[in-house]
Amino acid sequence: MGIQLSLPVVIDGISSCSELTGDDPDNVCCEVRVFRRPELLTDAKRQAVRLGCTALLSPTEHLTHARLEEMGYEEEFARLHTGLTELVLEVSEGLPVGGVIAPSDPIAAEYGRNVFESAYFAHLEQITLLKDAGASFILLRNFDKLWDMRAGVLAAKSADMTVIVTMQVDDEGQSRSDTDYLAALITLQALGADAFGIDCTEGVETAAGLIHRAFSHAEIPLVAAVDMSRVTEEQLEALCESGAAVFLNTSADCREDRAALAKSKRPLFDPHEEKDSAAATIYREAFFLPEDLELSEPLPCDYDMSDEIIDLDDEAVNAIYIQLHSTDDAAYLADNAVMSRLPFVIHTDDATILEAALRYYQGRLIVDQQCDIPEEQMHKLVKKYGAILY
Repeated sequence: MGIQLSLPVVIDGISSCSELTGDDPDNVCCEVRVFRRPELLTDAKRQAVRLGCTALLSPTEHLTHARLEEMGYEEEFARLHTGLTELVLEVSEGLPVGGVIAPSDPIAAEYGRNVFESAYFAHLEQITLLKDAGASFILLRNFDKLWDMRAGVLAAKSADMTVIVTMQVDDEGQSRSDTDYLAALITLQALGADAFGIDCTEGVETAAGLIHRAFSHAEIPLVAAVDMSRVTEEQLEALCESGAAVFLNTSADCREDRAALAKSKRPLFDPHEEKDSAAATIYREAFFLPEDLELSEPLPCDYDMSDEIIDLDDEAVNAIYIQLHSTDDAAYLADNAVMSRLPFVIHTDDATILEAALRYYQGRLIVDQQCDIPEEQMHKLVKKYGAILY
C-alpha cells in the first residue's frame, strides 16, 4: 500500500484543518467545521495541485482521542480520519495522499516501555485508519523525541506504509528534548523510515547547513520543511545543493515558480551511493564505529546501574558490553542507557530478550554475533530494528 518516492517531491502545506478554518485547534473542532464546509478543503487541495505540488496531505495532524473527547467528538475519531482523507483523494488527480500524525502527548515526558507501547499503538491505530481510507504514505510531522519517532516508524512499517519523519530543531540540530538530528537520522533510516527531515527554527540558511552535514550519512532522501510562499530562489537553490530531495511546504500558500524550481532539480541523493552510516546511537549522539571495538568487561543489568555506566566512560574502552538474562534486563538497559557517552554491545541467548532490548532501547544497538540464537532469527530481528551485528 505504500509508495516508492519519486524524487524530487513537493508536498503541500495543509496538514491540519485549523489552517483552513483559522480556529485554535485546542478550543474548536476544526475537522467538524471542515466537514460542514468541505469546499474549504477541496478548493485548497485543488489549488495545491494547480501550483505544482506532487503529493498532498490529509489534514489529520490534530486528530487525537484526548482532544476529540474534550470537545465531545470522541465517537467521530475514525470517521474524521476516513472522511478527510477521502475528500483529499477526490481532488488529488492521482497524486499520492499522505496522512499526518502529530507527536504523542507532550505530558508523557518520561520514557519507559509502557509509554513506548502506548505511543506505538496510538500511532498504529491512526495509521491503520489512514491506510484503509486510501492514504499511500504517512507523515510524522514535527516530532521531538526519538522514542516517539521510533514508535511511529515501527507502527508504519508494521502496516506496510511508506513513512516520512520530520523533527523541529535549533541551529545546532537539537530538538527541545535534546534529540540530535543526526542520531535520529541514522536510527530511523536503519529502522525503515523512507525519508527524514528537519524543520529548522533558525531559518533556511541554517537548515541548508544542517542538511549538508547530514547528507554524507543519509541512506534515505532528506526533507527540507520550507515556506514555499516566501522562500527565495537562492534559498531554494541552496537547499537543493545541500542534498534536500523532498520539500514540505510549511505554509498553506505556495508559489508556482518555487514548486517548479524544486521539481526541476535533479536530486543529489543516490540510493546506490555508499554512505558513512556505520554508527550506533543514543538519542543525543551518534557513535561512528572504529574498525575494532574495545569492549568493557561484561556489565550486569540492574534497576539502577547508572553509576556503573558513568564509571565506564573513564575506562580505556569504546563500547559497553552488556549481558541480558531477562526482559526486565532489556528494560533496565533502555532506562539507564541515557547515562552513557559510549555505545552498547548486547549479548543474550534468548530471542525474546533480544527483541525486547532492540525494541525498547531508544537508539541503535550493536548485537554480539556470538549470541546463541538461530542465525536466521537473529538476522531477522537485527534487520527489523535496524541494529548492527558485530
